[in-house]
Amino acid sequence: MSREPAVKPAPDDPHADVAAALHDVSNALTIILGWVSEARVEPVDPVAVRQALQIIEDQARIARSLARSAIGADPAAVDVEEPLDEVVGAAIAALTVEATLKGVELRTETQGSLSRVARADDVRQIVTNLVLNALAFSPRGGRIRVELGESGTSASVVVQDDGSGIPVERRAGLFDGGSTREGGAGIGLRHARSLARAAGGDLELVTSPLVTSGGARFCLTWPRARSRSMLPPPSRSVAVLEGTRVLLVEDDEHVTLLLGTALGARGAVVTIARDREELMRALSAGQHDAALIDLSPIAGDVRGAVDALRQSSPRAALVFISGSSVGLPDALVGEGVLWVRKPFEVGEIVAAVLQARGDLPEE
Repeated sequence: MSREPAVKPAPDDPHADVAAALHDVSNALTIILGWVSEARVEPVDPVAVRQALQIIEDQARIARSLARSAIGADPAAVDVEEPLDEVVGAAIAALTVEATLKGVELRTETQGSLSRVARADDVRQIVTNLVLNALAFSPRGGRIRVELGESGTSASVVVQDDGSGIPVERRAGLFDGGSTREGGAGIGLRHARSLARAAGGDLELVTSPLVTSGGARFCLTWPRARSRSMLPPPSRSVAVLEGTRVLLVEDDEHVTLLLGTALGARGAVVTIARDREELMRALSAGQHDAALIDLSPIAGDVRGAVDALRQSSPRAALVFISGSSVGLPDALVGEGVLWVRKPFEVGEIVAAVLQARGDLPEE
Protein backbone atom coordinates (compact mmCIF):
# COMPACT_ATOMS: atom_id res chain seq x y z
CA MET A 1 0.00 0.00 0.00
CA SER A 2 1.28 3.45 -0.77
CA ARG A 3 0.35 7.10 -0.87
CA GLU A 4 3.13 7.87 -3.35
CA PRO A 5 4.63 5.94 -6.26
CA ALA A 6 7.07 3.30 -5.08
CA VAL A 7 10.77 3.83 -5.74
CA LYS A 8 11.71 2.03 -8.93
CA PRO A 9 14.58 -0.45 -8.89
CA ALA A 10 18.00 0.76 -9.97
CA PRO A 11 18.62 0.48 -13.74
CA ASP A 12 21.19 -2.28 -13.17
CA ASP A 13 18.86 -4.31 -10.94
CA PRO A 14 17.99 -7.53 -12.85
CA HIS A 15 14.58 -7.53 -11.17
CA ALA A 16 13.76 -4.36 -13.15
CA ASP A 17 14.27 -6.11 -16.51
CA VAL A 18 10.72 -6.12 -17.87
CA ALA A 19 11.50 -8.50 -20.75
CA ALA A 20 13.08 -10.96 -18.33
CA ALA A 21 10.13 -10.62 -15.95
CA LEU A 22 7.72 -11.43 -18.78
CA HIS A 23 9.85 -14.46 -19.62
CA ASP A 24 9.65 -15.77 -16.04
CA VAL A 25 5.95 -14.91 -15.77
CA SER A 26 5.46 -16.99 -18.93
CA ASN A 27 7.25 -19.88 -17.21
CA ALA A 28 4.92 -19.54 -14.23
CA LEU A 29 1.87 -19.50 -16.49
CA THR A 30 3.12 -22.62 -18.26
CA ILE A 31 3.29 -24.39 -14.91
CA ILE A 32 -0.11 -23.07 -13.84
CA LEU A 33 -1.83 -24.25 -17.02
CA GLY A 34 -0.24 -27.68 -16.68
CA TRP A 35 -1.53 -28.10 -13.13
CA VAL A 36 -4.98 -26.78 -14.03
CA SER A 37 -5.20 -29.64 -16.54
CA GLU A 38 -3.92 -32.08 -13.92
CA ALA A 39 -6.62 -30.97 -11.45
CA ARG A 40 -9.31 -31.79 -14.01
CA VAL A 41 -8.23 -35.38 -14.58
CA GLU A 42 -11.08 -37.84 -13.96
CA PRO A 43 -11.79 -39.39 -11.57
CA VAL A 44 -11.12 -36.41 -9.34
CA ASP A 45 -8.70 -37.14 -6.50
CA PRO A 46 -9.15 -34.57 -3.69
CA VAL A 47 -5.54 -34.97 -2.55
CA ALA A 48 -4.22 -34.40 -6.08
CA VAL A 49 -6.50 -31.40 -6.51
CA ARG A 50 -5.23 -29.84 -3.27
CA GLN A 51 -1.66 -30.37 -4.43
CA ALA A 52 -2.44 -28.80 -7.79
CA LEU A 53 -4.14 -25.81 -6.18
CA GLN A 54 -1.17 -25.25 -3.87
CA ILE A 55 1.27 -25.22 -6.79
CA ILE A 56 -1.05 -22.99 -8.81
CA GLU A 57 -1.25 -20.55 -5.89
CA ASP A 58 2.53 -20.58 -5.41
CA GLN A 59 3.19 -19.93 -9.09
CA ALA A 60 0.56 -17.19 -9.25
CA ARG A 61 2.27 -15.45 -6.32
CA ILE A 62 5.61 -15.77 -8.09
CA ALA A 63 4.18 -14.27 -11.29
CA ARG A 64 2.56 -11.48 -9.32
CA SER A 65 5.81 -10.66 -7.51
CA LEU A 66 7.79 -10.68 -10.76
CA ALA A 67 5.36 -8.33 -12.48
CA ARG A 68 5.23 -5.90 -9.57
CA SER A 69 8.98 -5.80 -9.09
CA ALA A 70 9.56 -5.21 -12.81
CA ILE A 71 7.35 -2.10 -12.86
CA GLY A 72 8.72 -0.80 -9.57
CA ALA A 73 5.57 -1.48 -7.59
CA ASP A 74 7.43 -3.47 -4.93
CA PRO A 75 11.07 -4.00 -4.09
CA ALA A 76 12.18 -7.49 -4.99
CA ALA A 77 11.87 -9.93 -2.11
CA VAL A 78 15.61 -10.55 -1.87
CA ASP A 79 15.89 -11.26 1.86
CA VAL A 80 13.88 -14.48 2.10
CA GLU A 81 16.00 -17.39 3.35
CA GLU A 82 15.01 -21.02 2.83
CA PRO A 83 16.72 -24.42 2.86
CA LEU A 84 18.21 -25.11 -0.57
CA ASP A 85 16.64 -28.56 -0.83
CA GLU A 86 13.18 -27.10 -0.17
CA VAL A 87 13.69 -24.33 -2.75
CA VAL A 88 14.81 -26.76 -5.44
CA GLY A 89 12.25 -29.36 -4.38
CA ALA A 90 9.43 -26.85 -4.86
CA ALA A 91 10.70 -25.95 -8.33
CA ILE A 92 10.98 -29.61 -9.34
CA ALA A 93 7.56 -30.50 -7.92
CA ALA A 94 5.97 -27.69 -9.93
CA LEU A 95 7.51 -29.08 -13.12
CA THR A 96 6.40 -32.70 -12.75
CA VAL A 97 3.43 -32.24 -15.09
CA GLU A 98 5.69 -30.81 -17.83
CA ALA A 99 8.15 -33.63 -17.31
CA THR A 100 5.41 -36.26 -17.51
CA LEU A 101 4.10 -34.77 -20.74
CA LYS A 102 7.61 -34.88 -22.20
CA GLY A 103 8.24 -38.42 -20.90
CA VAL A 104 11.35 -37.28 -19.03
CA GLU A 105 12.41 -38.35 -15.53
CA LEU A 106 13.39 -35.67 -13.01
CA ARG A 107 15.85 -36.83 -10.36
CA THR A 108 17.32 -34.83 -7.47
CA GLU A 109 20.53 -35.84 -5.71
CA THR A 110 22.01 -34.21 -2.59
CA GLN A 111 25.70 -34.25 -1.69
CA GLY A 112 26.85 -33.07 1.73
CA SER A 113 24.88 -31.13 4.31
CA LEU A 114 21.90 -28.96 3.45
CA SER A 115 22.40 -25.20 3.11
CA ARG A 116 20.08 -22.28 3.59
CA VAL A 117 20.18 -19.67 0.85
CA ALA A 118 19.11 -16.03 0.75
CA ARG A 119 17.08 -14.65 -2.17
CA ALA A 120 15.32 -18.00 -2.30
CA ASP A 121 12.78 -16.76 -4.85
CA ASP A 122 15.58 -15.95 -7.29
CA VAL A 123 17.12 -19.39 -6.82
CA ARG A 124 13.73 -20.97 -7.52
CA GLN A 125 13.32 -18.96 -10.72
CA ILE A 126 16.79 -19.86 -12.00
CA VAL A 127 16.28 -23.57 -11.33
CA THR A 128 12.89 -23.40 -13.03
CA ASN A 129 14.51 -21.79 -16.09
CA LEU A 130 17.28 -24.38 -16.24
CA VAL A 131 14.95 -27.36 -15.88
CA LEU A 132 12.45 -26.01 -18.43
CA ASN A 133 15.32 -25.56 -20.89
CA ALA A 134 16.53 -29.09 -20.15
CA LEU A 135 13.02 -30.44 -20.73
CA ALA A 136 12.84 -28.64 -24.08
CA PHE A 137 16.00 -30.38 -25.32
CA SER A 138 15.67 -33.78 -23.62
CA PRO A 139 14.56 -36.79 -25.67
CA ARG A 140 11.52 -38.79 -24.60
CA GLY A 141 12.68 -41.35 -22.09
CA GLY A 142 15.57 -39.13 -21.02
CA ARG A 143 16.56 -38.07 -17.55
CA ILE A 144 17.33 -34.71 -15.97
CA ARG A 145 19.53 -34.82 -12.88
CA VAL A 146 19.55 -31.96 -10.40
CA GLU A 147 22.50 -32.22 -8.00
CA LEU A 148 22.68 -30.15 -4.80
CA GLY A 149 25.96 -29.54 -3.00
CA GLU A 150 28.02 -27.01 -1.10
CA SER A 151 31.62 -25.96 -0.77
CA GLY A 152 32.90 -23.38 1.70
CA THR A 153 30.55 -20.40 1.74
CA SER A 154 28.69 -21.40 -1.44
CA ALA A 155 25.91 -23.80 -2.30
CA SER A 156 25.55 -25.28 -5.77
CA VAL A 157 22.83 -26.62 -8.03
CA VAL A 158 23.88 -28.59 -11.11
CA VAL A 159 21.33 -29.37 -13.83
CA GLN A 160 22.32 -32.10 -16.31
CA ASP A 161 20.17 -33.31 -19.21
CA ASP A 162 20.45 -36.08 -21.83
CA GLY A 163 19.96 -33.82 -24.84
CA SER A 164 22.33 -33.12 -27.70
CA GLY A 165 24.36 -30.58 -25.73
CA ILE A 166 25.45 -27.05 -26.62
CA PRO A 167 27.27 -26.67 -29.96
CA VAL A 168 30.82 -25.34 -29.55
CA GLU A 169 30.10 -22.30 -31.71
CA ARG A 170 27.26 -21.18 -29.40
CA ARG A 171 29.00 -21.56 -26.05
CA ALA A 172 30.85 -18.23 -26.00
CA GLY A 173 27.68 -16.19 -26.45
CA LEU A 174 25.28 -18.53 -24.67
CA PHE A 175 24.47 -16.05 -21.91
CA ASP A 176 24.24 -13.04 -24.22
CA GLY A 177 20.76 -13.86 -25.57
CA GLY A 178 19.41 -15.64 -28.62
CA SER A 179 17.85 -19.08 -28.81
CA THR A 180 17.78 -22.07 -31.13
CA ARG A 181 14.66 -23.48 -29.48
CA GLU A 182 11.38 -23.03 -31.30
CA GLY A 183 9.49 -20.26 -29.53
CA GLY A 184 12.53 -19.40 -27.39
CA ALA A 185 13.37 -15.74 -26.84
CA GLY A 186 16.93 -16.19 -25.58
CA ILE A 187 16.19 -14.30 -22.38
CA GLY A 188 16.16 -17.03 -19.75
CA LEU A 189 19.88 -17.84 -19.45
CA ARG A 190 20.92 -14.20 -19.69
CA HIS A 191 18.51 -13.21 -16.94
CA ALA A 192 19.38 -16.23 -14.79
CA ARG A 193 23.08 -15.35 -14.83
CA SER A 194 22.27 -11.70 -14.04
CA LEU A 195 20.25 -12.76 -10.99
CA ALA A 196 23.01 -15.10 -9.83
CA ARG A 197 25.77 -12.52 -10.15
CA ALA A 198 23.66 -9.83 -8.47
CA ALA A 199 23.44 -12.18 -5.46
CA GLY A 200 27.18 -12.85 -5.42
CA GLY A 201 26.97 -16.19 -7.20
CA ASP A 202 27.28 -17.30 -10.81
CA LEU A 203 25.79 -19.51 -13.51
CA GLU A 204 28.07 -21.38 -15.89
CA LEU A 205 27.95 -23.99 -18.61
CA VAL A 206 30.22 -26.83 -17.47
CA THR A 207 32.49 -27.90 -20.34
CA SER A 208 35.29 -29.56 -18.40
CA PRO A 209 36.91 -32.62 -20.02
CA LEU A 210 35.98 -34.44 -16.81
CA VAL A 211 32.32 -34.20 -17.84
CA THR A 212 31.88 -37.26 -20.04
CA SER A 213 28.08 -37.50 -20.17
CA GLY A 214 26.13 -36.12 -23.09
CA GLY A 215 23.71 -33.23 -22.97
CA ALA A 216 24.15 -29.85 -21.33
CA ARG A 217 25.39 -29.33 -17.79
CA PHE A 218 24.83 -26.03 -15.99
CA CYS A 219 26.16 -25.16 -12.56
CA LEU A 220 24.57 -22.50 -10.38
CA THR A 221 26.63 -21.33 -7.40
CA TRP A 222 24.94 -19.30 -4.68
CA PRO A 223 26.09 -17.79 -1.37
CA ARG A 224 24.97 -19.71 1.69
CA ALA A 225 22.82 -17.70 4.08
CA ARG A 226 24.62 -16.44 7.16
CA SER A 227 21.60 -16.50 9.43
CA ARG A 228 18.09 -17.81 9.60
CA SER A 229 15.36 -15.24 9.08
CA MET A 230 11.88 -15.92 10.35
CA LEU A 231 8.78 -14.49 8.73
CA PRO A 232 5.87 -13.59 11.01
CA PRO A 233 2.88 -15.94 10.66
CA PRO A 234 -0.02 -14.52 8.67
CA SER A 235 -3.04 -13.38 10.64
CA ARG A 236 -6.63 -13.39 9.47
CA SER A 237 -9.93 -12.65 11.09
CA VAL A 238 -12.90 -13.84 9.08
CA ALA A 239 -15.20 -11.12 10.43
CA VAL A 240 -12.61 -8.34 10.48
CA LEU A 241 -14.83 -6.13 8.26
CA GLU A 242 -18.09 -6.98 10.03
CA GLY A 243 -20.76 -4.43 9.07
CA THR A 244 -18.41 -2.30 6.93
CA ARG A 245 -20.25 -0.83 3.94
CA VAL A 246 -17.83 -1.11 1.01
CA LEU A 247 -18.40 0.48 -2.39
CA LEU A 248 -16.43 -1.36 -5.09
CA VAL A 249 -15.91 0.70 -8.27
CA GLU A 250 -14.50 -1.83 -10.73
CA ASP A 251 -15.34 -2.85 -14.31
CA ASP A 252 -13.52 -6.20 -14.42
CA GLU A 253 -16.00 -8.98 -13.71
CA HIS A 254 -13.36 -11.33 -12.32
CA VAL A 255 -12.05 -8.73 -9.88
CA THR A 256 -15.56 -7.81 -8.76
CA LEU A 257 -16.40 -11.48 -8.21
CA LEU A 258 -13.21 -12.05 -6.21
CA LEU A 259 -13.48 -8.97 -4.02
CA GLY A 260 -17.25 -9.19 -3.61
CA THR A 261 -16.93 -12.77 -2.39
CA ALA A 262 -13.82 -12.28 -0.25
CA LEU A 263 -14.95 -9.07 1.44
CA GLY A 264 -18.42 -10.45 2.00
CA ALA A 265 -16.88 -13.51 3.69
CA ARG A 266 -15.14 -11.12 6.07
CA GLY A 267 -18.39 -9.47 7.08
CA ALA A 268 -18.47 -6.49 4.68
CA VAL A 269 -21.60 -5.34 2.85
CA VAL A 270 -20.42 -4.80 -0.72
CA THR A 271 -22.05 -2.60 -3.38
CA ILE A 272 -20.61 -2.87 -6.89
CA ALA A 273 -20.47 -0.03 -9.42
CA ARG A 274 -19.10 -1.01 -12.84
CA ASP A 275 -19.30 2.41 -14.49
CA ARG A 276 -19.99 6.06 -13.65
CA GLU A 277 -23.76 5.67 -13.97
CA GLU A 278 -23.83 2.80 -11.48
CA LEU A 279 -21.50 4.79 -9.22
CA MET A 280 -23.90 7.73 -9.09
CA ARG A 281 -26.81 5.41 -8.28
CA ALA A 282 -24.82 3.76 -5.50
CA LEU A 283 -23.90 7.14 -4.01
CA SER A 284 -27.50 8.32 -4.01
CA ALA A 285 -28.62 5.12 -2.26
CA GLY A 286 -26.72 5.79 0.96
CA GLN A 287 -23.40 6.32 2.67
CA HIS A 288 -20.41 3.99 2.60
CA ASP A 289 -17.61 3.36 5.09
CA ALA A 290 -15.00 2.59 2.43
CA ALA A 291 -14.62 2.78 -1.34
CA LEU A 292 -12.33 0.57 -3.44
CA ILE A 293 -11.84 2.36 -6.74
CA ASP A 294 -10.29 1.24 -10.01
CA LEU A 295 -9.38 4.19 -12.22
CA SER A 296 -10.87 2.74 -15.42
CA PRO A 297 -14.59 3.32 -14.64
CA ILE A 298 -13.96 6.97 -13.68
CA ALA A 299 -11.12 7.76 -16.10
CA GLY A 300 -13.19 10.44 -17.85
CA ASP A 301 -13.56 12.55 -14.70
CA VAL A 302 -11.49 11.36 -11.76
CA ARG A 303 -11.82 14.63 -9.89
CA GLY A 304 -15.58 14.73 -10.28
CA ALA A 305 -15.99 11.13 -9.11
CA VAL A 306 -13.86 11.72 -6.01
CA ASP A 307 -15.77 14.90 -5.18
CA ALA A 308 -19.08 13.04 -5.51
CA LEU A 309 -17.78 10.30 -3.20
CA ARG A 310 -16.62 12.85 -0.65
CA GLN A 311 -19.96 14.63 -0.74
CA SER A 312 -22.00 11.44 -0.40
CA SER A 313 -19.78 9.74 2.21
CA PRO A 314 -17.46 12.33 3.79
CA ARG A 315 -16.04 9.82 6.28
CA ALA A 316 -15.44 7.04 3.77
CA ALA A 317 -11.95 5.57 3.49
CA LEU A 318 -10.80 5.79 -0.14
CA VAL A 319 -8.52 3.07 -1.50
CA PHE A 320 -7.52 3.12 -5.16
CA ILE A 321 -6.74 -0.22 -6.81
CA SER A 322 -4.76 0.26 -9.99
CA GLY A 323 -2.02 -1.34 -12.07
CA SER A 324 -0.50 2.03 -12.95
CA SER A 325 3.31 2.05 -12.85
CA VAL A 326 3.56 5.83 -12.46
CA GLY A 327 1.40 6.45 -9.44
CA LEU A 328 -1.92 8.10 -8.75
CA PRO A 329 -3.25 10.83 -11.06
CA ASP A 330 -2.34 14.42 -10.21
CA ALA A 331 -5.99 15.01 -9.27
CA LEU A 332 -5.55 12.70 -6.27
CA VAL A 333 -2.28 14.06 -4.92
CA GLY A 334 -2.76 15.28 -1.36
CA GLU A 335 -6.19 13.65 -1.06
CA GLY A 336 -5.11 11.35 1.77
CA VAL A 337 -6.13 8.22 -0.17
CA LEU A 338 -4.40 4.86 -0.17
CA TRP A 339 -3.23 3.00 -3.24
CA VAL A 340 -2.94 -0.77 -3.73
CA ARG A 341 -1.29 -1.84 -6.96
CA LYS A 342 -2.63 -4.58 -9.18
CA PRO A 343 -1.97 -7.44 -9.14
CA PHE A 344 -2.87 -7.62 -5.46
CA GLU A 345 -3.89 -10.15 -2.87
CA VAL A 346 -7.12 -9.97 -0.91
CA GLY A 347 -5.14 -9.53 2.30
CA GLU A 348 -3.66 -6.30 0.96
CA ILE A 349 -7.12 -4.92 0.21
CA VAL A 350 -8.42 -5.82 3.67
CA ALA A 351 -5.36 -4.26 5.32
CA ALA A 352 -5.76 -1.09 3.21
CA VAL A 353 -9.41 -0.68 4.23
CA LEU A 354 -8.51 -1.17 7.89
CA GLN A 355 -5.60 1.26 7.64
CA ALA A 356 -7.66 3.89 5.84
CA ARG A 357 -10.32 3.56 8.56
CA GLY A 358 -7.64 4.05 11.20
CA ASP A 359 -7.79 0.48 12.49
CA LEU A 360 -4.20 -0.24 11.44
CA PRO A 361 -1.12 1.99 11.74
CA GLU A 362 0.33 3.45 8.55
CA GLU A 363 3.33 1.63 7.13
